[in-house]
Amino acid sequence: MINLKNYTNFHAKLLLSTTAIGLLLLSCGNRLQVSPSCTLPAGVNLEEALVHSKEDLGHLECEVLFDGYFERLIEVAKRDPDLSNKRKFSDFLEWANNEGIIDRIQARNYYNRYFNTTFMSLPDEYNVCSSCSEKNQNDLSIQLEKELGQKEEGLLRACQDKNAYYIAADQYNSIMLLLEATCTACRN
Repeated sequence: MINLKNYTNFHAKLLLSTTAIGLLLLSCGNRLQVSPSCTLPAGVNLEEALVHSKEDLGHLECEVLFDGYFERLIEVAKRDPDLSNKRKFSDFLEWANNEGIIDRIQARNYYNRYFNTTFMSLPDEYNVCSSCSEKNQNDLSIQLEKELGQKEEGLLRACQDKNAYYIAADQYNSIMLLLEATCTACRN
């Protein structure tokens, strides 16, 4: 004869075990995956925007949007202009480099394009005559003009450093004049 108490006890344990395993499997399948929102900073306070950007960029998923974050930070800084913004951007770029988001060369290029009077569009080893074809000269002129616009955004609008911007604008004019004169000489 079957012991009814043992039979019921066995089935109760089996049912409990099956239910527990089922709940564990369901809980794994329904686990919420929280993704960072990667929202670009807004507002008029650069310090708050920098904190927001660092928090977002600390997530791997947001790192690919670094260019967008940097451009938005420039926009915020233009609404909160101050000479100290140069230091804030320098610190931010150093942080991004230390976090491995950008490398040292990228950090230097970002800073110099917006906050330094030196033009990064000119190659280090520059053979002027090789750049004097109409297409190459036009491409270089477009790059230099774009960089002057970046310097206007950074130096003049975000930092209110008129003297540095005017130095950059004078350098731009000198470079363009020299490029035109040299290319004319190379073509003759």
